[in-house]
Amino acid sequence: MGKMVGYFKSLVTEMKLISWPKKPEVWGSSKIVIAMSLILVLFVFLSDQVLNWLIGMFL
Repeated sequence: MGKMVGYFKSLVTEMKLISWPKKPEVWGSSKIVIAMSLILVLFVFLSDQVLNWLIGMFL
């Protein structure tokens, strides 16, 4: 039981040392992730449409 208590005490100590990001940094990173996801969705959609069109021409 003592090892478990020691583990959680060291866990709390380590968590206090973490440099958590500020709100503007989180928002900035989130915007980048959302924008890149939308670009990827658009790319996959357009690629699918072009491939469907090409396959339709040859069949």
